[in-house]
Amino acid sequence: MNKLQNFSSIDTLLWDWNGTLLDDVEICLTAMNRMLAHRKMSMVTRDFYYKHFTFPVKRYYEALGWDFTRESFDDISVEFMANYDALFNSSPLHPNTFETLKYFKSHSFKQIVVSALEQNRLKESLAIHGLDQFFEAAYGIENILGGGKIHMAKKMLAEQKLILEKTCMIGDTEHDLEVAQAIGTHCVLIAHGHHTYERLQGLPVPVVHNFNELKDAFI
Repeated sequence: MNKLQNFSSIDTLLWDWNGTLLDDVEICLTAMNRMLAHRKMSMVTRDFYYKHFTFPVKRYYEALGWDFTRESFDDISVEFMANYDALFNSSPLHPNTFETLKYFKSHSFKQIVVSALEQNRLKESLAIHGLDQFFEAAYGIENILGGGKIHMAKKMLAEQKLILEKTCMIGDTEHDLEVAQAIGTHCVLIAHGHHTYERLQGLPVPVVHNFNELKDAFI
């Protein structure tokens, strides 16, 4: 893990939600396996998930063996989200999430959530976990089809009038790096969510294992 060379200039953090702050991998597996079991398809293992989960999520569904000539991707997405939503509020935060957000707020960082979760669900989840107090704004997507959040990040950037050189995206997947690259910000990835350290370590940005290492990256 490399320290950020220009830490002193960064004053804004763009946080991913699912996998970065919220530990929802287990309910993603459970929600999908309920669907697969109903169709007598092979169950998804944690190892398979870590290797193949990606955005847009349609590619992940294809890797699992879904045949979109028999069932539409939209219908499958609706069913998955119904299963996911039924489990959603049982997902815990990652260890030290509250303390980490409090730490960065106490050091005068502006903090914004940019998530691939639907907007209303995102705001509800932030409130349930008592984290909305730490964020200036929260941006979720408009639908449940898992196409990614680059368009939402661009909207956020225009509305918030951020300075790119002073802004850093913090996420847990390759897609979070893609978002950072699309809008021109810095990026740090945390390998405790939907992608493993082994999958992330070859990417051209700092990769940390947990929030303690994340704070160290900014010192």
